[in-house]
Amino acid sequence: MAKLTEFAQRIASERKVDVPLFDPAGGGVNSKVLLLLESPGEGSRRSGINSLDNDDPTAANGFTAMAEAGLSRRVCAAWNVVPWHLGGRAPTPADLRSSVPYLVELLRMLTDLKAVVVLGRPAGTGWNLSGRGHKLKVFNAPHPSPLSINRDRTGRWPQLVDAFRQASAAVG
Repeated sequence: MAKLTEFAQRIASERKVDVPLFDPAGGGVNSKVLLLLESPGEGSRRSGINSLDNDDPTAANGFTAMAEAGLSRRVCAAWNVVPWHLGGRAPTPADLRSSVPYLVELLRMLTDLKAVVVLGRPAGTGWNLSGRGHKLKVFNAPHPSPLSINRDRTGRWPQLVDAFRQASAAVG
């Protein structure tokens, strides 16, 4: 975890922003699956960690969907395409462009990575800007936030669980 902690702290220092750290319950630099979200939410702002243990509905949905799919946290790293807090607003094109080098750097650090679960449209846009060409299996899913999932729970929840299930199968 030390390498990933230093990475997050360096981004925070360079940009003079809050960047939550990686979840110590995850796979760290040995992660096989990257869970790519949009930007840190309120739960990670409070805890200082990108974690499924955060006290917020997005983390709870992610935790439940991963459990339902059989995807172990121990093989995952959760990260945000824009790794700093945006104060609740959606990422702008400028936010996404400025975060590209950080995602590219992270992908180089995660040498055991086999799959990426792209959660939501902004994460998908960020992935398209920075993740192509890495020969990883990519699974697209709705963002686990209640604002996304509750729009069409009967359609979106199964998509979320299925993306996690496919990622789990891809890494054995």
